[in-house]
Amino acid sequence: MRIITFLSDFGTDDWFVAAVKGEMLKVAPHVRIVDITHGIAPYDVRGAAFVLYSVFENFPKGTVHLAVVDPGVGSERKPLIVRSHGYLFVGPDNGLFSRVYEKASKVYEIKVDAKTSSTFHARDVFGPAAARLAIGTRLEELGRRCKKYECHEIAQMRKKQKVLCGEIAYIDHFGNCITNIPNTQKIVEINASGKTVRVVANYSTGASGDLVCVKGSLGYYEIASYMGSAAQILRAGIGMPVEGYEG
Repeated sequence: MRIITFLSDFGTDDWFVAAVKGEMLKVAPHVRIVDITHGIAPYDVRGAAFVLYSVFENFPKGTVHLAVVDPGVGSERKPLIVRSHGYLFVGPDNGLFSRVYEKASKVYEIKVDAKTSSTFHARDVFGPAAARLAIGTRLEELGRRCKKYECHEIAQMRKKQKVLCGEIAYIDHFGNCITNIPNTQKIVEINASGKTVRVVANYSTGASGDLVCVKGSLGYYEIASYMGSAAQILRAGIGMPVEGYEG
């Protein structure tokens, strides 16, 4: 059974998610649809890109990843299918797939009927395209190869002598601040917002409310607070500078 994952900023209060799933099930009634999240902050393309990057490889090769955070819906931005890392990605050309592109990626622009709604491409374009891919439709039947597409620059850690200069790349539901400093680098402490935080083995090291730095499961250092929110303590935001110090 083929799998389609679904990520969006639609929330759960309205009918949007159900409408997209319904259209997919019309095309592929036996497909398995897995929700990644629909709690992405409205229009937060970069946050969605990070979430997609964090989870796409947890699924079997061949999975179709449908991702729709689309402030430009109905505009001239292209609807895309991307083949990358052995997976298929469907969504708008607005940088959403920046973190999953690779040199071997193949990108297709989906053909859109002129009568298609200009306000709900998730339902009318992306969902049906994902479903058709899940039942084996060839990419060439759904669109044409595309050489130009939007790809945001991903901030990389820089090293200055024994200081690793990075930033907060994402803040999760618990207020953990995920940095872009790879945890393959050996540091003993990290500084953010004027606070120096030591690297420990796990979240629960230290008292409740203490700040700690751990080697996160995504392969990057995280600043966390046991039973608290590091983001609130640090008044952190995406892009806030951090510095890691080697021992």
